[in-house]
Amino acid sequence: MTLPLVAALGPVLRGRVLFAVPTRAPRFALTVDDGPDPATTPALLEVLARHGARATFFLLGERATEHPGLVARIAAAGHELGNHTWRDEPTWRLPLDEFAAKLADTQRALEEHGPVRWFRPGSGWPTARHLAITEGAGLRCVLGTAVAISGAGAGTAGSAARLDAVVRRGSVLVLHEGPGRAAVPGTVDALLARTAARGLAAVTLSELA
Repeated sequence: MTLPLVAALGPVLRGRVLFAVPTRAPRFALTVDDGPDPATTPALLEVLARHGARATFFLLGERATEHPGLVARIAAAGHELGNHTWRDEPTWRLPLDEFAAKLADTQRALEEHGPVRWFRPGSGWPTARHLAITEGAGLRCVLGTAVAISGAGAGTAGSAARLDAVVRRGSVLVLHEGPGRAAVPGTVDALLARTAARGLAAVTLSELA
């Protein structure tokens, strides 16, 4: 299943949150949340390399500090790092001071490996006050055009076809990796074959924007 985030949240947060990028270039942004994880990140990197694709990985600070080698591999392969705060939780529920601390801790962990300019909130809903904190830290909030919310983050047999049907020029696609999501690299493999056949290239958010 895919959820059209622009329709749901665009009227509320348009202008402060990136959902898509108007462009005539035949490209879209591939983003992956909740890593890094030894169960999925290496396979994802292999798939992306095979297709000559690049992605933005929205990483959790807690997992980044546990697996710094994987963060280094992501950056060394030419992919982009994004801040997904410290752990997998609904960030909109966090008190402002706790949110700010977790955002900063994650930023420090990731900036050891490369620049970080994008932020994605946990559970997909930023508040105005949380946005002010992220903007003060020099980060731009990005959600997406479509997010896979079934099949453990897009790992069902039909996920690639359903995602291919909604990806267009300038789209920002949201997938997930980590424990219980071993099928996601296969979905990405099949999806990239489909989008390439339509002349669309997967790139990082910064390349798209």
